[in-house]
Amino acid sequence: MQVHLLLRLRRLRLTRNRKGFSSIIGGIFMALIAMTLGASYFIGTLSQNTVYNDAIRQNNQIDSDRLSEIVQVLNTTYSVQANGMVTVAAKGQNAGPLSIQFVTFWIRVSKGTWANYNFTSVSNMPNMTVQAGAPFQLDGVPIIVPGASAGERYDFASWLITARGNVVALKKQASSNIIVAQVAQGIGSLALDFSAFRFFTYETSTRLANYSDGIKSFNVPSGTNIAFGALLTNLDPSEQTIILMNNSQLWIYFPQASGQTRLWYVVNVDPNGNIASSYSPIPIEYMETKLIVFASSAAGSFSSGSRVLILRSDDTCALNLLLLGTIGPRDYAQNIPFVSLYVGP
Repeated sequence: MQVHLLLRLRRLRLTRNRKGFSSIIGGIFMALIAMTLGASYFIGTLSQNTVYNDAIRQNNQIDSDRLSEIVQVLNTTYSVQANGMVTVAAKGQNAGPLSIQFVTFWIRVSKGTWANYNFTSVSNMPNMTVQAGAPFQLDGVPIIVPGASAGERYDFASWLITARGNVVALKKQASSNIIVAQVAQGIGSLALDFSAFRFFTYETSTRLANYSDGIKSFNVPSGTNIAFGALLTNLDPSEQTIILMNNSQLWIYFPQASGQTRLWYVVNVDPNGNIASSYSPIPIEYMETKLIVFASSAAGSFSSGSRVLILRSDDTCALNLLLLGTIGPRDYAQNIPFVSLYVGP
């Protein structure tokens, strides 16, 4: 009974003591504010940590994607024109698992102690985004390099920059693939692929049959109109373009027939095997391999009447390629005399 009275007395005193009650309420509010600030700080820390981890993951993904870019470039060719215009062509392949976008092209041209650089944007050029595993080709990227002159021999270096920041060096085809005997001084800069030498018969009076495969053989039939195809590669040490003119010809000689000869002039052939009636000069870039067709008895033109017929049979003859044109700014002439043919019955 006394205890109960004491408790009621204390409660009465507490409610009447406003200062003590205010202190308790203030303490509760301070505790709530501290808890709220602590919770906000904790939530803010978690949010910032999430943002940081996302940024780290994105950077790691960017680095991973950059390291995954694998580009192989071979057979780069350079041509210097007037007013310092340099044209670059190359073939390559995206060997990586991701698509690649090329955005910038750099080039360095040097000769002796002289050198100059320049760059150009290629992001808006066609075929500059290459899918994974796909081949690509640079079809003559033009870029001005002040001080470069046509007809001079230079050392070249060039690079493609990808959107991910990788640098891709454009390398020339390895010189170890070139047989020195094919391009020795005194022979010439065009090399003939003997294993790919072929002849054609006619499907119509102006269309070759089975073009461009033809018949790969050194035995040819007599008594029929035929044309010849030669696979030529430009291995010029000065890396200049060779242009074949209309007086380039294939000439055969029959030593057992008192020097009887036949000749075929160079012609233009479309992908379907149709021979053009007039001739346009054929360029062969450095390290380019091109099928050259000889079919006409008249230089610079072709018709059904200018097809060439071999009448002799059961005879062996010597075959020569007499090639005339230009190499860079100079005249070019070469004789490839190392083919013999047998004309069957």
